Amino acid sequence: MRVLCAFLGLLPVAPLLIWAYGLGPFRLWFWSVTVPSLALLTVITVATARSPRYRRLHDSLVVGTFGGLVGTFGYDLFRVPFMLAGVRLFAPIDSYGLLILGADSSSPRTGLLGWAFHYSNGIGFGITYAVIAGGRRWQGGLAWGMVIETISVASPVAGVYALRGAALLAIAYGGHLAYGALLGMLAADPDRTVRQLREVSPHTTAYALLAVLIALVVWQHPFLTSAPVRAGEQVAKGPSAVVLDGRFSPQWLRVPPHGCATLRDDDPVGYTLPAAVGAPRLEPGHTARVCFASPGNAVLRVRTSAQPYAGGFVIVDRTEG
Repeated sequence: MRVLCAFLGLLPVAPLLIWAYGLGPFRLWFWSVTVPSLALLTVITVATARSPRYRRLHDSLVVGTFGGLVGTFGYDLFRVPFMLAGVRLFAPIDSYGLLILGADSSSPRTGLLGWAFHYSNGIGFGITYAVIAGGRRWQGGLAWGMVIETISVASPVAGVYALRGAALLAIAYGGHLAYGALLGMLAADPDRTVRQLREVSPHTTAYALLAVLIALVVWQHPFLTSAPVRAGEQVAKGPSAVVLDGRFSPQWLRVPPHGCATLRDDDPVGYTLPAAVGAPRLEPGHTARVCFASPGNAVLRVRTSAQPYAGGFVIVDRTEG
């Protein structure tokens, strides 16, 4: 059972790896692997709650879930100062929702799904660690965090998201060390952690999960779409956006191989887009078809200027071509 749960904990991230390798659409693997694996882990956690035979397994699942949740929060918190300085560290998370829905452009709904996927990965990794290494010294969590990031760097994920350079890698590893430290400390003594959680409430972990979900819904407001995003979606059929104050709205677009998006410049100045085929120029008040190409799946940073948040992102998704 422990081996099964450890394996299930690794499955939520499978769609990202499979998509990065170009082996299939992200959304297919999300709905057929990520969702069922998380559902099965939930069933096992509930089913073992009142079984003395599986008490230690149940405690490991609880600790892994809570530790993965807290560790992911710590991972994100570590990156906030760099994000405020203009480094787009949270950008990959926004892409996951587009890939899950197979959408042409980003929206509050894709934002919510992207962050939910991000946290599901953190929880899954936490469960895998807790059921295998729970009860060991907390430094094991640091090693686990390093392993997770190393796998990401060694896979095509790093290339797809252009995670290059010593500074970015240092931040990435630093975030995973923060994740691993928090997870490791909570999993080092599972009995104590579970006892402390139950002192708060018999359902502390469930309440924590619900709190994170509510916070994400309030933050992403998936049922409300801003006027600029609606305007961008209405520019043309398919992936489209307006450029307002130098930024794409919607910020993310997804195109097939050698596909094009429609952009309308609503600013009084024009912009050159070096990331697009032929480095076209958008003229003020005009609409243009802009095309993108990549030899494989790729996330392209499409800049309108050197400002940190200028322009937007385009996903070239060859698995949907």
